[in-house]
Amino acid sequence: STTTSKSYLFLSPPRENSNLSGGLFTAISQKQVIELHYHIFTRPDENLQINVHPYLLKEYNRRWYLLCAAEEDGKLLNFSLDRIDKCIPLTSHKYKEYDGDINERFDDIIGVTWLEDSPVYQIIFWVSDKSKDYVLTKPLHASQRTLPETTIIGLHDRYPSLEGGVFLRIDCKRNYELIRELTSFGENLLVIEPIVIQDEVYKQIVSLNDKYTKLRK
Repeated sequence: STTTSKSYLFLSPPRENSNLSGGLFTAISQKQVIELHYHIFTRPDENLQINVHPYLLKEYNRRWYLLCAAEEDGKLLNFSLDRIDKCIPLTSHKYKEYDGDINERFDDIIGVTWLEDSPVYQIIFWVSDKSKDYVLTKPLHASQRTLPETTIIGLHDRYPSLEGGVFLRIDCKRNYELIRELTSFGENLLVIEPIVIQDEVYKQIVSLNDKYTKLRK
């Protein structure tokens, strides 16, 4: 298996709470089990704790995350550093390394949330002329590519209301960050397929519309 010293990613320490990030970095590099004390944003005064095998510190969307495995059942978890209150090394506990290269977990996702039960979907979406240059120069995912011309012609025939723009594809697992990214462009990005991803985006938009409708009454 790949050693943890080759697996973790920590390009530059986060400026906030440098003592905490330094302690986590030490635990990863020295392969120490840690007792993690954390809170959730909806209940900030409730102190929670769990023993974990720390593997990786990774930045996404200007926030740092710890990727680790629960000591109890080996389930992979992630915690944003601003939810972690402290970490205590458990030197008497046996550390279990990740079997493989932990960074490969991020090849098929946007963000940091990796769902075991999600397949990798071939997601086709349309981006309007207004937003296409932004998406083409800053891809949503490393797998993003423009569809072949013959496929594009067929899609324009099937969806004549989609004037101009560009049809793109990414190959990703479904997670919270994917749906948030696809929804963030509003009317300028429409998911064509698969229907399971289109439904997720549609539900978000309907929910948002309902909330605004109630707000404006």
